[in-house]
Parts: sequence; C-alpha cells; structure tokens
Amino acid sequence: MVSIIFTIVCIIHPFHVSVTDIKYNKDKKSIQISSRIFLDDLELALQAYTNQEGLDIVDENNWDFINENLKRYLLNKIILKDGKNREYKLVYVGIEIEDDVMWCYLEVEKVKKIQSIIVTNKILHEVWSDQENLVHFRAFDRVKSARLFKGEESQIFEWQ
Repeated sequence: MVSIIFTIVCIIHPFHVSVTDIKYNKDKKSIQISSRIFLDDLELALQAYTNQEGLDIVDENNWDFINENLKRYLLNKIILKDGKNREYKLVYVGIEIEDDVMWCYLEVEKVKKIQSIIVTNKILHEVWSDQENLVHFRAFDRVKSARLFKGEESQIFEWQ
C-alpha cells in the first residue's frame, strides 16, 4: 500500500534529485567523483547553459558539442575546497549513459591527505527550484552524507 501511494505522489509531483558519490582514495592520492543525473533534467540544464533549445544530449551528431559543454557545466557546478578554502583542481574524466541516467566522472589528483573538505554541488539548480543533490563522501572507511538544496549548496566534511 505504501509503495502505491509513493508511486502516485511521484507521478503527481515528481521530485528532482541527483546523487554524487565522492571517494578519497588514499593509495592513489586522489578524490574520485561520480554523479548520477537523470538525462531529461541534464538535457534541460545544458539547453539553458548553452542557450540551445531542443538540444538532444544523446544525439551522437552533437557529441563533441555536448561533451565540451557538459565538462564546463560540471566543473562550474561541482566545487571542492580544502579546509583553508583553497579550491581543488577538478579534472573531467568522462561520462557514460545507463538507461535514463548519465554518469559523470570527475577527479582531483595528487591529494596527499584530507581533514576537511567543503563540497559545493549546484547541479540543476537553474532548472528546478526544488532540486535536491545528495552527496555521499567516503574516506577512511566511513561514509558521510549531505542533502544540498538551492541556497544551501555546500557542506563541510571533516575527518579527525
């Protein structure tokens, strides 16, 4: 019964969510980021970002344009800073499509250690006022999570 009610609520009022997994890989001295974003939402965001109405993000004929603008969009929307408020340099690794979701991959290289990181995630905030970005940060065999909204786009993750 609960699942039926949940399904009806989702149909009547869809919710807007992305999920970003961040992992500190101590052995590789890197921070690996993967974001799962629904294709239709990301398509709307890229249309707004590029001023290209009708842009089809899965059309292989537009792939170079899509990939370059998606890279710029992600690097503008996801920001990591150290405990001293210095921005990490994120590297765009790539994307892949799985069903109705696009997986987007970023990485920070040469991270010797972490104690405190400020994560900002503004993905899709220009598209949906109720956009919720879930962030799960894995480091030192622990997972810390946050729910980020428009106006509350950042969270400090600390390890002592």
